[in-house]
Parts: sequence; structure tokens; C-alpha cells
Amino acid sequence: MTFVLSFDYINLIKNSDQVVFATSDSNNQPRAIIVQPSKIDQNGIILSNIQMNKTIENIKCNNKCFLNVYCKDNSDMQLKITGTATIYKDGILYNEIKNYEEKNNLPNELKVHSIIVIKPEYIEVSQE
Repeated sequence: MTFVLSFDYINLIKNSDQVVFATSDSNNQPRAIIVQPSKIDQNGIILSNIQMNKTIENIKCNNKCFLNVYCKDNSDMQLKITGTATIYKDGILYNEIKNYEEKNNLPNELKVHSIIVIKPEYIEVSQE
């Protein structure tokens, strides 16, 4: 079941200091990277794939993922988001990101190869 992100959650993610994105491969070996979401709305969190080769491989074999969001306004508070990730190389959301890239004349090393749309399934607010 997909979880709808509330306005409060969206703002906490947008204003976060760090977002850790975790996936695992076909042998259940975890991989975690720090990311900055490109877009966040009620339906999901969008990441731009610029150099996420291993992470993309992991999503292709196991689309379950986890985000740990460290909240900027409250350093003791974290959002722990469990969800599913889908890779897109075309479509409306992908085109939005590519249009932003072109409009802002980003250098080649920052070009987006694909986007990852994360659909939250569960969110835990924790004070750790």
C-alpha cells in the first residue's frame, strides 16, 4: 500500500540536512548513499540518477528501499521511510528534471541518466 506524504513530511524532507538512501543487492548486501531529492510531493520522492551505478543495479533486482531523513530543525528527529523504488528514463517526471537541467545549463558531469521515484509505504518518526 502506498503512503501519501503529508505537507509536514514534505517540508521536513525538503529542509533536511541529510537524506540517506539505502538499497540492497540480490545477496541482501546493503548499500547506503547520501542523496538530495530533486522533487518531493504527496505521491513520492524523486531522486536524480547522476552517478548511482550500483544503486541502480540494486533497484533492478530488489526495488525495496529505505530513506533516513535527518531533520534540520530538530537534530534529534528522524524520518525513517520504507518504500519501493522505480527507475524511469522517460515520462513526465523525467522530462521535468531534464528540462530543469537544460534550462539551467548544467555541466555534463551533472546530467541525469534516469530518475528514481520512491513510493513511501511506511513512515516512522523517531527521536534517536
